Amino acid sequence: MSTIHLQVAPRVGPIVPRGSRLAAAAFLAAWRSLARVGQGASPQARHSQRDVQAVRDLAESYRDSDPAFAGDLLAAADRHERLHG
Repeated sequence: MSTIHLQVAPRVGPIVPRGSRLAAAAFLAAWRSLARVGQGASPQARHSQRDVQAVRDLAESYRDSDPAFAGDLLAAADRHERLHG
């Protein structure tokens, strides 16, 4: 049986450069504040109520010919309103 000896050189320099954590935290804070300023009602949120009403109207049109499908559409519209307001 033989023995293997490995020699590993230590790192040269610091593991994390000085000030990098502070710079990263400052960058993230600035990015998040700019993101909050740019936020508004998304187009998806603005049209959500109109889309839910369109699904309900579609369900009403299928109520006589396919009541199960109409029920599924109404359930989906209700679930969407519960989840997204």
